[in-house]
Amino acid sequence: MEQSSRGGHFASASKKKHTNRGPVIALLVLLAVVVAIYLGGVAYFNFFFMPSTSVDGQDVSLMNVEDVATSLTAAKTSGWKASVSGDGVSFELAAADISLAYDGESAARAAIAQQHPWAWPIELAQGAQQSLSTGDVSAYVSLDSDAISSAVANAVSAASSAGASSGTTDITYDSEKKAYTASDSAQASRIDQNAATQTIANQAKTLATSIELGDESLQAGESVDDAIKTANAMLAATVTLTLGGTEVTTVDADLISQWITIGDDLSVTLSQDAITTWAKGDLSAKTDSVGTARTYTRPDGVQESVVAGGVYGWSINGAEAAQDIYNDIMAGSPTTLELPCYSSAATYNPGGQDWPTRFIDVNISDQHAIFFDSDGSVIWEADVVTGQPNLNRSTTQGTWTITNKQSPSTLVGPNDESGNPQWVSHVDFWMGVVGNLMGFHNAPWRSSFGGDIYLTNGSHGCINLSYDDAEKLYSLCNVGDVVIIHE
Repeated sequence: MEQSSRGGHFASASKKKHTNRGPVIALLVLLAVVVAIYLGGVAYFNFFFMPSTSVDGQDVSLMNVEDVATSLTAAKTSGWKASVSGDGVSFELAAADISLAYDGESAARAAIAQQHPWAWPIELAQGAQQSLSTGDVSAYVSLDSDAISSAVANAVSAASSAGASSGTTDITYDSEKKAYTASDSAQASRIDQNAATQTIANQAKTLATSIELGDESLQAGESVDDAIKTANAMLAATVTLTLGGTEVTTVDADLISQWITIGDDLSVTLSQDAITTWAKGDLSAKTDSVGTARTYTRPDGVQESVVAGGVYGWSINGAEAAQDIYNDIMAGSPTTLELPCYSSAATYNPGGQDWPTRFIDVNISDQHAIFFDSDGSVIWEADVVTGQPNLNRSTTQGTWTITNKQSPSTLVGPNDESGNPQWVSHVDFWMGVVGNLMGFHNAPWRSSFGGDIYLTNGSHGCINLSYDDAEKLYSLCNVGDVVIIHE
């Protein structure tokens, strides 16, 4: 009985163990399927790009490496063309000209290597956008450097030929740009072709479509750029010229360029002699007013004009001005220069009144003189007798000043044929206008003044006054007061 009982127990246990294997096997099978799918996905996404993925901006979702390689190659090189310019040359390069090629397969493999195929279930579940990059494009670009070198040589030759035919092989001043520029042939002649080839090749490998040649492509040593830089620095040093604080003119780029010489050896020279010639000529003609005619309005509103003559006004020192201008230009900075003068005036007013409001106005036609003070008021006026015109003794017209005063004084005329003075006159008040040759003075030999006396009984050129009028004028006037004598 006991043995039978144990046998029954064993049979029952065996049956229970057999019935529990099904779920385990099913689980193992399911796990195997999942693993197989996962591994399949890992293998797949080692060759295919995941959904919602771009490479260098291109949508490559579920594309394989080969297709992406083809697409990248087409996108990078199809229709590629570069414009090359600078240093006097300008030309274009197409991909075929320099055998430019793009290794799309390497680029595609570099991009797909950035994926995480082992994490593809997570990536798919998230549905996130992936932006992959192939990196430095030059790593995948190849080209023919010899072809680039030939293109550079052809461009240099073309520029040189064009310059020779047009006669523009030098550095010239461009009045529109206000700067010196070099002709294309002059620029091209100094290109280092090896350096230019390298520059173009480096840029072409980045697939740049615009390539600019710069200093890195130029031959070392003294160059056109050095000369241009030196000359243009001079052009930038504009000098504003003033008289009495009033702007007269500006020494600008257009003017300075006339004084600059660029030699065949690319030396740049600023001609001091040329500046001096200009300062003594054109500048003096513009600024100097000594001895010039003027038109003016008196403080009382009367409009007058005075002919050329006299000593009052502006007279610049052209030689000293030229030296100052030269120094300022060589210094290389814009500046303002008050012109040095031999004589000066109250204000700069070409063709007009450049003397102060205080002046003596002598009208020969009216035989009348008026003294205007600084405020425009009349502080003295008198009838006068001036020089007799029909005897060539007219009072000299022009813009003068009181040069000296003397009381009393003796007036001595020129010698006659016997060597004796033609006259000796003692006066109480003398106010010289043309040195000691002509001036205001009292004339005790006269009893009347003004009117037409001067036409038949005029002076020897002086301005005759009555005693009282001469005395008053003598007390009012100062050496340096301006005297305007006109008809």
